[in-house]
Amino acid sequence: MKKLLLATLVCSLSSTYAVASENTTNSNKYQGFYVGAGVGTTDFHDDLESELKNDPTTHLSYDDDSKSYKIIVGYQFNRIVSLEAQYTKYGDVKYFFKEGSYSESGKAQHESFSIAANLGYTFDNGLRPFATVGLGSISLKQNEFKDDGGLIRLGAGLEYQVKQVPGLGIRVAYEADFYTLETAVKDYDQTIGSWYLGTTYKF
Repeated sequence: MKKLLLATLVCSLSSTYAVASENTTNSNKYQGFYVGAGVGTTDFHDDLESELKNDPTTHLSYDDDSKSYKIIVGYQFNRIVSLEAQYTKYGDVKYFFKEGSYSESGKAQHESFSIAANLGYTFDNGLRPFATVGLGSISLKQNEFKDDGGLIRLGAGLEYQVKQVPGLGIRVAYEADFYTLETAVKDYDQTIGSWYLGTTYKF
């Protein structure tokens, strides 16, 4: 799975420069820096939870019903290509673990920073379906445990450029960060993502 994601990332990023160099006759309305923000859900998945599902002696559950917040900065080259940096503060992921007479509960906090290619197409009516693929870093704090590592960012969404307010964009999207939690016993693949509603403004 990781190799497939990495291959997709390399192919997408290597094509970004080539595509961005094309269509130089595009009007300036498809070019420029933009900033934005978003708010959404928090969606967490863990290999360990799946691994323990069939073990009757243990129980692990997560509660990820909390909001996430995003800050977005990017540059749009043309109708097709943007380069986007994003900071995401995910909501707390509460967990409960029980094995025999032992039990533990707590919460995990995630923050991530990513740089991604935003690839789509801006139609004349202002609609722009897009996909994002990129790399970044993630910070995890779980009770007294803290860790930082790399991530792969994947996402897809739909944006609308409001004609009545030039530069204003409204988007709805799902984006997820894929990373590996390394422990002394075993490494676990984890994913944290967000459905979000955001606005951007292009200068």
